[in-house]
Amino acid sequence: MLAPPPLEDARRSLEYWERRQKTLPLYQRRARREARELAQRWESRVRAAERVRFEATAFGRVLAVFGLSSFWTQRARFGKQRLFFVAWALTPRTLKLVAGGLVAAWLLTAVVTVTVLAVVAAHLG
Repeated sequence: MLAPPPLEDARRSLEYWERRQKTLPLYQRRARREARELAQRWESRVRAAERVRFEATAFGRVLAVFGLSSFWTQRARFGKQRLFFVAWALTPRTLKLVAGGLVAAWLLTAVVTVTVLAVVAAHLG
């Protein structure tokens, strides 16, 4: 009873609860809260199942002796969004300013273009 579930089952359950949380309407707060809580529980179960599977390997057993197996399994759990934020944090400030200036210039150009097209359409119509 104390052993984590099989990894594939845990991942399927986690996907189900994450998908349910995203698809429920905002007004169903109780169901959304339940889905969020169960997704958190299944995420911890997935991590436990990954750790058990990893510690079954020779490399995992060596790291478990030194207490580093949980660090190794958590290292692989970076999502795309976290990776983007880490990359953004490591980006030099001048490059961030240049990127921000380019985005601002693009938005200004888009607004001016839409405005000019609206004025032209109003004069023609």
